[in-house]
Amino acid sequence: MKIVIIGCGAGGGTSAQFARKINRKAEIIVYDKEGYGQYSKCALPFIISGKNWEDIVEFPPNWFEKNGIEYRNEEIYKINFDGRTVEGEKEEEFDVLIVASGAEPCSPFRAENVYFFRTLKDAIEVKNIALKSEKAIVVGAGLIGLEVAEALFNAGINVTILEYMPYILPSMLDKDMADYLMKKLPVEIKLNCRVEKAEDKKVFADEEHKADFVIVATGNKPNSFNGEAIKVDEKCRAFENVYACGDCTQIKDFFGRYVNVGLGSISARQGRVAGINAGGGNEIMIPPVFSKTTKIFGIEIASTGLLSHEINGIYARYAGKDLPHYMNGEEIVVKIVADKNGKIVGSQAIGRGASKIIDRIALAIYNEMNAGQISRIENAYAPAVAPTFDAVEIACRMIERKLKR
Repeated sequence: MKIVIIGCGAGGGTSAQFARKINRKAEIIVYDKEGYGQYSKCALPFIISGKNWEDIVEFPPNWFEKNGIEYRNEEIYKINFDGRTVEGEKEEEFDVLIVASGAEPCSPFRAENVYFFRTLKDAIEVKNIALKSEKAIVVGAGLIGLEVAEALFNAGINVTILEYMPYILPSMLDKDMADYLMKKLPVEIKLNCRVEKAEDKKVFADEEHKADFVIVATGNKPNSFNGEAIKVDEKCRAFENVYACGDCTQIKDFFGRYVNVGLGSISARQGRVAGINAGGGNEIMIPPVFSKTTKIFGIEIASTGLLSHEINGIYARYAGKDLPHYMNGEEIVVKIVADKNGKIVGSQAIGRGASKIIDRIALAIYNEMNAGQISRIENAYAPAVAPTFDAVEIACRMIERKLKR
């Protein structure tokens, strides 16, 4: 059996590892146009902050070779599905194909001193320009835009963020949560700002903005041969003998919607499933709730499931301390989203421990729990570690009260 894998990111690299684990005899070939091996795209901002690029490479090219996986630093230009061949520098046959070609920036802005932030090469270029610059503009206030802005800020760069939407992190937070977070950020952010053009050291929006360089972080589109996401089933199968995983794919989520992936955590899980199945195993992907988390300017942020505007339901937000007042607790804000019957469908949290709160809510969503059930679950308590009644429990009680009105 010959397994060919296009891409070596969280999806492709992981699929190669699990294909080898499940099938010790298969011939496995990985095509990677970048040439660095498998690295963490989520760690790219840390390169600007001072990390060496080698630090974020998880599995270099020689790791694949040592584990019996042929690694080729080539780009694939054509796939013949009927003939079961791929075409790069030469034609290669396959028995099973895994497409993990990732995504690419969807912005039309391309000019000198205008950069994207998608690859390791991008991060190295931005780090080098930042070392000799004083002011930068970041277009886009999503996860990537804010993380890059923080890295530049920490490197001593004066940063301005331009965001088209009326609030930051629109795919992760509701407006009230985003507004709360934005007040705590030390960089200038201009909302409702439609960028018309970006050229050498200039951005044209509501007014002309000047900087030494511009980073465009306005989202990505699937890097597929027809420009559309590859729809896959629970086995990460696109069609017979062809699997796909990562940012080039679209998967059915827990709520029954087909959603473009765009998350490293989901890509890696897809890679595991695709690799096992390509190698002859039998594994399925649990429909994701798309839990997200980050930490910017020392503030932990996380979310899972549906935002409040995505469902005709109810929600409650609680703001308090994560520890008793005499233990110098830190502020924590938790928002719970439920359907009209009180079943939990989403949550957002800002503050210390936000990611663990969201993991807890994600488990509740998977188990179709309601607010009343969650509010009555015992939690561990000690003054130095946790409060008697935590933010999740209180927010769920607020949901209960709304249901009784």
